[in-house]
Amino acid sequence: MSKFIISADSSSDCIKSYLEMNNVYCFVMKRVLNGREIGQIYETPQDFDNFYDELKKGALPTTTQINSYEAEEYFADVLQKEKEGDIIHIALSGGLSGTCDNCRAAAEKLSAEIKGRKIYVVDSLIATGGIEMLIDRLIPMRENDIKAEEAVKRIGEIRDRQQGWFVVDDLFHLKRGGRISGFKAAIGALLNIKPVVTVSKSGRLAIENTVKGTRKAIKYLINKIEELGVDVLREEFFKNPVYLIRTSKNENYDELKREFLNKYPDAVIKETIIGPIVGTHVGGGAAAVIFEGSKRLDI
Repeated sequence: MSKFIISADSSSDCIKSYLEMNNVYCFVMKRVLNGREIGQIYETPQDFDNFYDELKKGALPTTTQINSYEAEEYFADVLQKEKEGDIIHIALSGGLSGTCDNCRAAAEKLSAEIKGRKIYVVDSLIATGGIEMLIDRLIPMRENDIKAEEAVKRIGEIRDRQQGWFVVDDLFHLKRGGRISGFKAAIGALLNIKPVVTVSKSGRLAIENTVKGTRKAIKYLINKIEELGVDVLREEFFKNPVYLIRTSKNENYDELKREFLNKYPDAVIKETIIGPIVGTHVGGGAAAVIFEGSKRLDI
């Protein structure tokens, strides 16, 4: 039986060496800055930090979604390189971009044309480290010769129990993307208000609460980890990594990491950095935690 092929788009923010070491294909998404399209897979923390330095200096990039023609070309190329095996492609949340729908349309077209192979497109309903978590879970399934169809089912169950929680410091980029009004952004910045953002059941970003000050915001996240993760899964919670994620280097992230490890010193963490596709919309100063627990909020 042929092993399935793992693929994701670059909103996963997986570094280049991780992709190569684990034989994971990556569909590079692009941002647009001053009329120039930029598509990159980063390797070092400095690569990510350079992007946030650009934002700090006033760069205002936008992002593009993958169209169905590009997706068809990408999948056809992967099939050409890998002579056997179905493809499981994990796409950026359909609640955030049309990329997933376009990849799905391309996959259905190619799957109908090829014989004996299939392309599965999984809507991650999340982005960045959440996609990397799903890839991390897929890799041992592939190595243990789990069939692609069964792996898709299992990964869908994990996805539906993913919790993603963010504290956002730079309200300007949320305003620019239409997530909050200009008035709320101005008042929030003036009063040191931290929006607490979660990824909803439909894969959209939703402001679940607002908290004043960094310490209270991080305590709020730690309470969510306990309420929606530890209390739900008990000892099972600590069998898999908790993903701690930042944009630029910031005190929100430092405080989150410190408080989490103080409370759960034996927990395994995986630290990742949000890249340009998501970072364009949340800006610097954000900290996030992604973990498996109860089903997501429908908000």
